Amino acid sequence: MGLRLYQITDTTSKKPIEGLYFSDKKLAKAKRRELNGEGVEPTPSHQHLRYVVSPGPDHHSYHG
Repeated sequence: MGLRLYQITDTTSKKPIEGLYFSDKKLAKAKRRELNGEGVEPTPSHQHLRYVVSPGPDHHSYHG
């Protein structure tokens, strides 16, 4: 398993989805788009997305 730099958080429960970690932010954003629905664009009119990308458990210790 690689570094857990990013995770997906459910904004309704305010908890991260267990076991869903990413070492690349682009991959995390792609999964977020998939979970929120393909048609949702990251624009100001869609500020209330259910799933968001947030820092993962290893994010604070990464210096690369």
